[in-house]
Amino acid sequence: MTNTILKLALAIGLLVAAGPGFATEIPVPTQTEWAAAKKTVDLPNGIKLAYSEMGNVEGTPLLLIHGYTDNSRSWSLVAPYLKNHHIYAIDLRGHGKSSAPECCYTYLDFANDAFLFLEAMKIEQADVVGHSLGSLTVQMLAAQHPEKVRKVVLISSTLNTGGGPGTWLWDNIKPLQPPIDPNGKFMTDWYWNPNPVDERFIKPEREESAAVPIHVWKGVLWGTTTGDLRKISSLIKAPVMIFWGDQDQLMDAPQQAKLKAAFPEARFETFPSAGHNMFWERPEKAAELINSFLSE
Repeated sequence: MTNTILKLALAIGLLVAAGPGFATEIPVPTQTEWAAAKKTVDLPNGIKLAYSEMGNVEGTPLLLIHGYTDNSRSWSLVAPYLKNHHIYAIDLRGHGKSSAPECCYTYLDFANDAFLFLEAMKIEQADVVGHSLGSLTVQMLAAQHPEKVRKVVLISSTLNTGGGPGTWLWDNIKPLQPPIDPNGKFMTDWYWNPNPVDERFIKPEREESAAVPIHVWKGVLWGTTTGDLRKISSLIKAPVMIFWGDQDQLMDAPQQAKLKAAFPEARFETFPSAGHNMFWERPEKAAELINSFLSE
């Protein structure tokens, strides 16, 4: 009995001695576990937002916002390398397991949901990383609520998608009708990458994207035609880092030049021979750069 009590006292003492440095880590789910591991929160605007929570619960909050028709799984390849942070990867409205209202799908709507999410989680300030559509959402969030955003990482970004009739996005997405074949030509083009991507990830990612309701596909499409962030870029006060793959066929080099002009002090990182989803192609390198920037 005495030995048992001594062991218990020693264990308690070690925990107390560890103090603030003793952290609990929420593991990154496997691809098989990913969807079932999501949590949800009811926002005051009526949206039920799904999210994946991972990493060091005592680390700096890190909000990850995915791209068009993706969901929090989009971050599953890079998350294991970011787990020193307290990660919250959300499903944007209409995506993944979040609510899919008939309206509305502009950057302003997504950014407002993200702000309400931070409020609901009682997060005073977070580092925020966004990919593609998520990066446009991050710009709006950081401009509207600068007090909420410590640092910004924009992946495969732009200030204006230049959407509308005659563009690849419009001409390919406007005619879409359900059901969308996850293995058909459109979806394989949609998820084209110039470098190999883990099949255990890309297969469910493509299937979940194909299952996004058609009104969301088209709602986001209409949203891209109205959003021009050039007029609000000066309102973003947080330090910015930008990633771009030089094989990106959606956010091209001229768009990157405009981003650099809008954020002249930003750290700009090019991924040679990589595409729009370079953090799937080279997750370890992407995470190394993110960790370096956030720790500066």
